[in-house]
Amino acid sequence: MSLITGNSLESKLLETIILGRAKIPDDPDPGNYVVVDVAQFSTTVPELFANGAEYIYITEERGNEPAFKAEHPDAKIGGSSGPDYRGEEGYDFFNSPSFVQDIDVAGRPTAMTSTNGGNAVTDLRLAGGDDIDIYVGGLTNGKAVANYLADSDRGTYFVAAGSKGKPSPEDLVGALYIARQLHGKPLTPEQRDIYREVVQFGKGPKYEEKPQIKRTDLYEYTLAFDSRDIVPKLDGQRLYDVSGESET
Repeated sequence: MSLITGNSLESKLLETIILGRAKIPDDPDPGNYVVVDVAQFSTTVPELFANGAEYIYITEERGNEPAFKAEHPDAKIGGSSGPDYRGEEGYDFFNSPSFVQDIDVAGRPTAMTSTNGGNAVTDLRLAGGDDIDIYVGGLTNGKAVANYLADSDRGTYFVAAGSKGKPSPEDLVGALYIARQLHGKPLTPEQRDIYREVVQFGKGPKYEEKPQIKRTDLYEYTLAFDSRDIVPKLDGQRLYDVSGESET
C-alpha cells in the first residue's frame, strides 16, 4: 500500500514538501512552513512545552547556548548528546524527548538547536524573513499543527529536514502525516500502521547497539501519534506554543 493514495492527492501533497534541509530555497514563497525532524527535534520540542517551558530560543549555532544562559540565568539550555547519551558538560539537556522529562523547565526559557531540525528553522528564518511563518511538527503533534493551520488563507509547506543533506524516510512520513490531516485526508488505521512501520524499521535497527535512551525515545515518544496538542510557532528566534490561539 502506498504511503499516499490517489494520484491527485499525491501530486498535491508532494508539491508542498521540501525534501531535505539542503533543498530550502534561498527565497521561499510566502506562507506557512512546518519543519519536520521526527527523530528527534520535532519530538523533543513538544515535550519541552508539555513540561512547561516558557519558550525555546533556537540558536543560530551550537555553542551559543551558554551566552543565552548568561543573559537569562533561569534558563535551561540544550547541547550535544555527550558521551553515551548522558549530555554535554555545561548543558542541562540534549535533543531527546525522554531525557527532558527530568529537567525542570516549568516557567523557564530554554535554548537549543539541532543539526537538522533546529538548523532548518534557522535556515528558513534567515531566507524567508517576515514573509513566512515557521512551525515545528512531528508525529506526536501533527494533528494539532494541521488543525491549527486548517483555516489559514496562506499556502502551507513542509520541510522534511532529513540528515546530512539527504531526505530521510521518517521525516517524509511525518510531513505526509501532517499534510494529509491538513487536506482532510487523515490516515486510516491500516495506513497509520504502515507509517509506523516505516519509522520503526527505518530507525530501530540503528539503535540496537546504542544506549537504551535511543530506543526509549523512538518507541515511547517519537511513535506516540497525536499525544501532544502543542503547536510550536517561531517569533523572532523563539518558539512559542500557540495552541491556545487562533491562526491569523
